[in-house]
Amino acid sequence: MFEIAQIEPINIMPSFNLDYFLLVFVSAMGVYQVASIHSNLKGLWFFPWAKVQYAFGLLLIIGIFLWFFISENRNVQHVTEGSQQLYLFLSAIILSYVFTGILASIIQAKVRIKDGADVIGKQHDIGVETLKTTTLLGGILSSLKGSRKEKD
Repeated sequence: MFEIAQIEPINIMPSFNLDYFLLVFVSAMGVYQVASIHSNLKGLWFFPWAKVQYAFGLLLIIGIFLWFFISENRNVQHVTEGSQQLYLFLSAIILSYVFTGILASIIQAKVRIKDGADVIGKQHDIGVETLKTTTLLGGILSSLKGSRKEKD
């Protein structure tokens, strides 16, 4: 009497878009790991040893590029416009930075305090320099505590 129609799932994001997003996301995470060594941003480190950190970052970069170019034939016409690809790229690098900061904060789970520094609510530096002494979440929390004390 009543038949239930089979509805096929809608492919919201074509395979290439998702693959490209993952390529940029994971390779950006690898770049953040390698760059954090040279700039001494220990708040972004996943590992306490620089050599392991460096190897992990390179493994992420090389591994994702191999996966992206070996998994499918990428020399075909895609429907992704240039502006769409720009949005994918920008969102991937921003989300990769946030993910890296949160994951490093969870892994480290402590705030390192710089010796002999003037303390402004436990935050010693402004901007990215904060990551030399604390994690991303630790810097955000200390900034919020410091700004809350200033308002009182």
